[in-house]
Amino acid sequence: MDDKQRSLGQLETLPDAADLLLGFCLRRPSNRLLDPSCGQGDFLQRAALWRGWLADSPTDLSSDGLWGVDWDEDTAVTARAALPQATIITHNFFTLEPDKPFDAIIGRPPHIRADRIGRLYRGAGKQLKIGWNSNEQPPETTRPKTTRLKTTRLKTTRLETKKLIPRHLWQSLSHRSGLYAYFILHSLAFLREGGRLGFIVPNSWLDAAYGADLKRFLLAHFRLVALIESTAERWLPQSNLNACLVVLEKCSDPNRRAANWARLAVLKRPLSHFIPFPPDNPRRLLAVERLVPRLLPSADRRADDFDVRVLPQWQLDAAAKWGVILHAPDALRKRQEQGQLPSLGSWAVIRRGFTTGANRFFYLDQDTIETWGIEAKFRRPFLKTLQNADKLQVDETDSRAEMLWLPPGTDWQQSAAVSAYIAWGEAQGFHRRAACAARHPWYSLTPQPPAHILLPKSIRQRHTAALLAKDLPVDQHIYRISLADGTPPLAAAALLNSAWFALQCELYGRTNFGEGLLWLAQYELAAILLPDPRQLTPAQASELTRCFEPLTQRPIGDTLVELDKPDRQALDTAVFDILNLTAEERTAVIRQLRTRVQERLQG
Repeated sequence: MDDKQRSLGQLETLPDAADLLLGFCLRRPSNRLLDPSCGQGDFLQRAALWRGWLADSPTDLSSDGLWGVDWDEDTAVTARAALPQATIITHNFFTLEPDKPFDAIIGRPPHIRADRIGRLYRGAGKQLKIGWNSNEQPPETTRPKTTRLKTTRLKTTRLETKKLIPRHLWQSLSHRSGLYAYFILHSLAFLREGGRLGFIVPNSWLDAAYGADLKRFLLAHFRLVALIESTAERWLPQSNLNACLVVLEKCSDPNRRAANWARLAVLKRPLSHFIPFPPDNPRRLLAVERLVPRLLPSADRRADDFDVRVLPQWQLDAAAKWGVILHAPDALRKRQEQGQLPSLGSWAVIRRGFTTGANRFFYLDQDTIETWGIEAKFRRPFLKTLQNADKLQVDETDSRAEMLWLPPGTDWQQSAAVSAYIAWGEAQGFHRRAACAARHPWYSLTPQPPAHILLPKSIRQRHTAALLAKDLPVDQHIYRISLADGTPPLAAAALLNSAWFALQCELYGRTNFGEGLLWLAQYELAAILLPDPRQLTPAQASELTRCFEPLTQRPIGDTLVELDKPDRQALDTAVFDILNLTAEERTAVIRQLRTRVQERLQG
């Protein structure tokens, strides 16, 4: 993939994923099909093969059955050469309107992040440009001549902006949405009633807060036919993103949408397992036609090669995490539906550590301390990360750094070293930064409320909740957990170190940062379902404490290693007993945790 393809989000399309989408969306050889971001025509070439396999005779094929749009002329030229039977348009899809609806829309929209969309616009000659120099800002609106593409039976809108996405579309979604979301929105107008859309897209919108707008749009205009993920392969192999297949059917009747049975599936084996034939072999058609009905069961189905969750569409909430629905084991689903298990936020307060606004100023290394001569009474040990703390109980000995500590009331004016250091900081402009300017005085960090337990904001190999033996300031990358009055700290720490808690972190957290990183927001942690330690029986609290105390005395390893250790298993057993999990449910929780961690780290 060259630099141009990378900048335009043009990624390779896997034939297996394309064929599965065609199996859902291309139902007759006479169907009119559109790929709104066709690139070099990968999807359209697969569709051309499928139309031939579906047709009994050449007369079954319509002359205008294959259409493609792409904004890059070079890739469009390649697509036209490969597909002389298709109509390929070089244009900005977001400024086109249909003259005639399509039966199917499939594709893999370009992967362009939200923060880059605003820098994509059309310059002279409708060539796509990326960014602009400081003296050239793309105007909000221009009034070019209205162009009717007679040969394509598509027309442009009356007013075409130079920006890639017109204002009305741009304002429909959270501005953190990737470009693929706008392709789904604009494709609606191109589909006939009952027509289907099948896209390969990143899966971050399923659980992220910014995905609520997109999910709300889907529920208001489509029947959700299928949402499919894979734990066995990556469908966007040239990126670090996890992907899903989304299959939608246009439906204007709200009653039919509400009554629709949505299928959310997870494939446990590569698509080549289900479609074991070369890309040009017609037997692929039969393999896909066998697979599609299996992914559309009438009730939940769990098999060796895939799981499917079936639920009425009216139960899908745009604000909910659909990825959790996909991956949560039955034990967690049951307790979510019962609503009897409290959340962590009901018995603990979760706060971030310090956001200093100027770490270079506040965080002191040894050279800075020696250069300026900052006295010890104006310094304090702090934790910047929990990665260096290998036990489940931390104190000042686990600190690897010091911070400038001048809380309100500190008599630092008598220190020439501190006075000079603050003057230097103001000369650097630190006091004008937003986080610093909001404090009075800017160099004075307010002491953090007392905390009992520390949780990492981001997780790689280890899930740890460290008991805070002595209060210690922490960086914003660590959460401080303050327990409600009457909460036994050791029992609470035991719950936060259980497989039950770790699995929910894996389900609710975000993995779209790549490199195997799991990131957790405060509200995501607060929503995790855990028994309230204040409501435990004395015997239950005592058993949790008994199981947790030995863990504080030894180094803690990676999660996948810890799950096999007898003392950790004893703690999980105590938690599972409190939750009244069956033997099968306990096994499923551990298995799912292993799978989620392995997938994240391998991905």
